[in-house]
This record gives sequence, structure tokens and C-alpha cells, in this order.
Amino acid sequence: MIQVSTRSYLVSMIVLASAVFAGCSSSTDHSAEPNRTGTVSPTNNAVSSSAALAPATIRVFTEYNTAWPPKKDWGVWKWVKEETNITVNQKTATSPESLSLEVASGSMPDVMSVFPGDVQKFGAQGAFLDLSKYMDKMANVKAYLDAKPDIRARVTQPDGKIYNIINDGAGTGNQLVWFYRDDVFQKNNLKAPSTWDELYLTAKKLKELYPESYPLVFRHGINTLFAFAPTFGVYPEFHKDPVTGKMKYGVNDPNFKKMIGYLNKFYTEGLFPPDWLSMDYKAWSQFMATNKSFITVQYIGQIEIMNNQMKEGHLKFMAPPLGAGSKAFLPRGNYEDYGFAVASKTTNLDASLRYLNFIYSQKGRDVLSWGKEGETYTVENGKRKFKPIFKEANDLRKEAGIQTAGTYGWFDFDAWLSLVKDSEQEAYVEAQKYQFPVNNMLPILTKEEIDSIVTQADQLNKYYTTSVSKFIMGETPLAQWDTFISSLNQYGLPKLLETYQTALERQKAGK
Repeated sequence: MIQVSTRSYLVSMIVLASAVFAGCSSSTDHSAEPNRTGTVSPTNNAVSSSAALAPATIRVFTEYNTAWPPKKDWGVWKWVKEETNITVNQKTATSPESLSLEVASGSMPDVMSVFPGDVQKFGAQGAFLDLSKYMDKMANVKAYLDAKPDIRARVTQPDGKIYNIINDGAGTGNQLVWFYRDDVFQKNNLKAPSTWDELYLTAKKLKELYPESYPLVFRHGINTLFAFAPTFGVYPEFHKDPVTGKMKYGVNDPNFKKMIGYLNKFYTEGLFPPDWLSMDYKAWSQFMATNKSFITVQYIGQIEIMNNQMKEGHLKFMAPPLGAGSKAFLPRGNYEDYGFAVASKTTNLDASLRYLNFIYSQKGRDVLSWGKEGETYTVENGKRKFKPIFKEANDLRKEAGIQTAGTYGWFDFDAWLSLVKDSEQEAYVEAQKYQFPVNNMLPILTKEEIDSIVTQADQLNKYYTTSVSKFIMGETPLAQWDTFISSLNQYGLPKLLETYQTALERQKAGK
């Protein structure tokens, strides 16, 4: 699961649209690395013997990912059956509207993989079960939430209901990082830039050396500002200010304008591709592999994936360049948005709760992260070692279904990391040194609050994305920036800030 930008999260939470940024794990370049967080003590009744449990069948709704197409014989489903006596029939999405169609059909799957925006929309409509009423039947889920108050806060609605349980453990794959072609830099006696001024000068030099190139490349369009802005000390849109603790709109920060000024200069001088708003993964990978681009922002796992694929050249983690302030940051990305909801009208309630209780248990975490000894791994000198069929971490998904949507609740970091080459682990260590002090997740709103700002949120979002894109491409001169900032109020910015501040204070108070 990858992380949703502030804009996309706002759209999904307010406009109630599907998640559109890299946060959707259907991205073909999504690579995950688990997150070292506090452990949850397993409960005494973690998992009963499957032979003593009544056989059951449930339908689980998940994404469809072309990078690891679902298989009926994935090991994860077999291991679930062995441990719980539950047969899982996986049903996958066919379009962004698939979940809406399932809800409207009246015969929803029993368990569904959902994003927060889905929860806000369909939970309020009564489509999802209030899981807070069933914690007595899910001791492991309760222990998980008790040990992770941040996740409990993210799933608890203002009225105390819990419509979803969020995954944890694999979120660092959502981490966007900077990396570069260190072989090209060494060949040309260049240093990795440590500031945006140096980034500009280095890009200019690379353009001289490789006239047909675009030294900087990125593939998330306007949402890439989510990765750039922390080097200037802000997030692009709504987030909690790490200094004041109050809600802030990052566009208003003078350092945001400074960033746009740099990007305008890069664009005007041909230092990143003119089709940056529509760059896709295939095009991005070609730029990086063919001496057309040399510096990028992408998911952390792409460093190893690209190094395995490139016939020539090598990619290396790069510390984020400082744009403003005393320290450059990366967006805080080591969390997940995807999780589980249960259909309110499921006819397999006990089995659905049993499934959730298993995947959030210590045994479920172990089995659904590592598989089974002898089948997926062996033990050598007291350490687990995956069998040769798993050559790289993504093979866990493709071959066994491990760490795919709907198959895990609480993932083990070490399973994924064990398949990352020692030479490629630097990025995972270094990225933790540059985490922005806060994440960009928004506090949960009530239905009344959503209704009161939905139109303004949509209008502000459209105005922001259109206006900022034009500033970057020079269609609107930066001399008009102050006019743009003052116009934000016309699109309901004060009301939105006030609403989110109220929700944040309510969340802090635990109400």
C-alpha cells in the first residue's frame, strides 16, 4: 500500500472519490518494506486448532494488481484454511467504481479491502459493520489497537464507531525517496547535491553533458509536490503544523512559493520532461535506464528493482536536498491507509470476525509474512531463509500472495527485508533519518462536517492543482503569486481550516 498525498486524501475523504495517488497499491511500481513498530502481545486465545473450528467460506474483496495477478492457489489462502478452517474466495476490483457497485448490489462480499475515503462514505451509509461492538470476539484485533493508539485514532469515528481496521507493518514501501545514477555522477566527477541550488547547478551540468536528457524526472505529476515540499519544511496542503500543532495549509507558506520558483526554473530550462503531469511508470523507468534522466523521486523499493533490471548503470539513495530551513525532510511515509471492513449484512459474521482475529494475531502475522517452514522457507543456523523461488521481495507477492491486499493485517518487517540485498538496504536505514516530523493525514470528520465543506473542498482542490501547475510551467508568472494566495479564501480555505482544526482538537481529546 502506498501513501495517499494530502490532495488525494482530501479528495477521497471529502469528495468521496477513489484514491488516485501512489497510495493505491495497484501502482505497478509499489514496493513495500515493513515498518519497525511496537509489538503487540499475542492473546491467550490467539488461534484455536482449525480442526475444532466449524468450516466456513467467506468472500474477500481486494484490488486487482497486474504486477502480481491474484491466484486461487496462492499459499496465503491455503495457510488461512489450515489455521482457521476458513475457505477464502477472493473477488477483485475491475474498475475504480467496483466497490460502489458491490455496495449497491445488495450482496456485498463479507470482508473488503478499503481506503479511509471508502469508510467515510459507505460506513456512514450503514454498509459496514461497527466493529467496536465485536471486540469481545476479536481479542487479537483489540490487542492490536490497544498497542497502537495512533491506528485506533485513525479508525475511530467521531461517534466512537469503528468501521475499518488499518494494516500495519509494510508501510515503509510507501516511502518516497530521492535517488540518483551514481555511476554517471562518478564518471563526470559530480557530487550528489545537498541543496536545491546545487541540484539546479548539477542538473544544468548534466544537461550540458547529455543534451538530449532531462536530468530530473518524476512520475506522480502534481502529487510529486508531496515529496518535494518537505525539503522546504512543509507539506503541500492541509496538515498539522509541527511547530504550532494547529492545522495549516502549506501553500500559504512562503517556502512553498520558493519551491514553485525552483520548479519553474527547472521546467523553463528543460531540466525535467515537459510531459511531467502525465509521466507513467514505463516512461519513467526508460528515462532512468537509458541515460535520459539521472535524479529522481520514487518509491524506495524501486532502487533495487531498477538496479536488477538495468543492463548498465546503478542507482543509489540520495539524501533530500535542502530547499529552506535547517534540515531537508522526506515525507513521513511509513504507514498504511488500506485496511479491512466487514459488510453490515454479511451472512458469515462469525467467520468474518474469525478471519480478522487470525490475521491480526501473532500466529497470523508470522504465517502471512513468512509462509510455512518447508514450503516457503528453511531454517539455517537459527535464521529463516526463503527458498530459491523467491529471488527478490516482490516474488513473495507474485508466487505466494504474501503482502498483497486483503491477505495480511499486521506484517513482519524482517520477511520483506530478508530478500532485499545487503547492498540495497542503505536506503531503508538512511530514509528514517529524514522523516518529516508529522504525517499529512487528516483528522476524521463527522458527516455534518463533510456535508458543510464538500463543495468548497472540491473547488479549492481544483483551483490549487490548476493554478500551481500553471505557475510551474510559466503559463502564469510568479509575479501573480500573491493574487493566487489571496484568492484561496474565495474557495473556502478559512472554513476548511476551521473544520479540520475542530476535528483535530476532538481527536486529541479522544471524543
